[in-house]
Amino acid sequence: MQVEAIYDQGHLEFAYPLQLKHQRVRLMVEVPDDEIVNQPNAYNLPPEVLARARNMLEKYAAIVNAPLPPDADLPELSAEYQERLDAIELRAQLRQEQGRPV
Repeated sequence: MQVEAIYDQGHLEFAYPLQLKHQRVRLMVEVPDDEIVNQPNAYNLPPEVLARARNMLEKYAAIVNAPLPPDADLPELSAEYQERLDAIELRAQLRQEQGRPV
């Protein structure tokens, strides 16, 4: 669930009242880059190491954000892989019949 909140001196204030089940809840907070004060290099890494790390991150981001190929361009599933998928589906059905989490 996404909710809007305002950070104020170490506390998050929800824009709308929200009643949580527990007193302590782990959250993921997205902070705009322009709201973060630039922090110095905490590990005192040389600039060339930082540059390599940035390049690696850019390559990984390009892979993660790359568009998926159309289904028609994907290769056919091998018989072995199809057997694995069938086994996974069978296991899920059995677990569901037994009332266990899938």
